[in-house]
Amino acid sequence: MHRILEFYSGIGGMHYAFQLSNNSGEFLAAFDVNTTANSVYKHNLEKEKKKSIVQQRSIESLPISYYDSFNANIWLMSPPCQPYTRMGLHQGSSDPRAKSFLYLIDMLSKMSFPPTYILIENVKGFEESDTRNTLVTQLKNCNYNFQEFFITPLQLGIPNSRLRYYLLAKKQPFDFKVSDSKILYYIPCSRYSQRSNDIIKILNNEDSDSLLSKINIRPISDFLQDDVDYEKYSIPNKTLTKYGKLFDIVKPSSRRSCCFTKGYHHYVEATGSILQLDEFLDSDQIFNNNQINSSISENTINLILRLKLRYFTEREVASIMGFPKDFSFPEEVTLKQRYRVLGNSLSVRVVAELIKYLLLD
Repeated sequence: MHRILEFYSGIGGMHYAFQLSNNSGEFLAAFDVNTTANSVYKHNLEKEKKKSIVQQRSIESLPISYYDSFNANIWLMSPPCQPYTRMGLHQGSSDPRAKSFLYLIDMLSKMSFPPTYILIENVKGFEESDTRNTLVTQLKNCNYNFQEFFITPLQLGIPNSRLRYYLLAKKQPFDFKVSDSKILYYIPCSRYSQRSNDIIKILNNEDSDSLLSKINIRPISDFLQDDVDYEKYSIPNKTLTKYGKLFDIVKPSSRRSCCFTKGYHHYVEATGSILQLDEFLDSDQIFNNNQINSSISENTINLILRLKLRYFTEREVASIMGFPKDFSFPEEVTLKQRYRVLGNSLSVRVVAELIKYLLLD
């Protein structure tokens, strides 16, 4: 049975992914400093446990001997992505938020019982960072074989374009079934054969929904709730008229949605898609209507309201991201907090497929 440490554990995305991979293992500890994420993790994954494995402690504050004491053979982690994004100014290893990850990288050469298997998830852009260079240099020095990937949930038939960078590493003499030193756009030995670079080309096509339906991507309707309180998730009229043109609008029949980020429901642009319940009206046509451009009147509002736009619920976002049906939030966690911790999480089904490949020997 595998012995697993989960770093930057959040709401348990890696934990759920390992369960979904159908491998047997025990999670020994889950490290995260976010109190809200930790409460969600405990609420879902520790209902029957007498002692929590969640550790709300900074990773770099603990000695190497502490991590050695677990004798874990698998490390799963999704380090902070801000150092590798445009919003984070691409500061890489000089960003204080990279400190804990650099500590883990450095630790590999100093441990008595280093992990045999490692899985890392991060944003596209990490591959160009100095942190990535430090990581792969250390992996080579510590006799790991590794492979890198760009994978999106669309490749698994999930209507969400959350393209992410992944790195898998195995301690020698273990090696991968497929040998390739380049970044891979597919998961070897998986029943999902689509390549992420091919799907990105489709997304840039005006007829993307039609093309996506031909490669067995499920419609968004498969992930929607039936009993949604429309008023709770509706978009304020002021936001509709002022920012409506910035929305990425999808319908239940659509076969794609934008990546949901921690700013969803709070910020408008590039934080996730908006759902249009009316399947027949053309939102582009309505938002480009002269009435909307010239003035904000009652007629303008009524015109937009015909689209029946709303936010995706937190349960729908969780479903799209691959969390199971029984996943839920503690009552005290606010709606804003729910979206934030989901936006900081990962695509469970993608990681499950990668874990399957990682543990093939």
